[in-house]
Amino acid sequence: MDEQEKTGGGRKNAWLPIAGGVALIITLFILVKLIFAGLERALPPERLHPDYFTASQSQAAGGPEDGAPPAPAFCPFCGEGMTDSFQWGQFCPWCGEKVEA
Repeated sequence: MDEQEKTGGGRKNAWLPIAGGVALIITLFILVKLIFAGLERALPPERLHPDYFTASQSQAAGGPEDGAPPAPAFCPFCGEGMTDSFQWGQFCPWCGEKVEA
């Protein structure tokens, strides 16, 4: 009778670790959802847009004039970063090449 209790008794409680694992996964899923919901409430939606930083910089500078495309952030010849006040038609401060649209 001891052998039957050992084999039968082990199977009765075999579902407990499985149910615990499923409960743990559900709990973690809910916690992750709550964390992301809190982040969305903390950050305004316009800051989540990828073009937020470039748009705010161009608005602060007055934007492109006469419909001209915005000035490049990097020199097409040497690859160095341009200053914030760089405009089309100026010379690159690093390599001296004229950068035109």
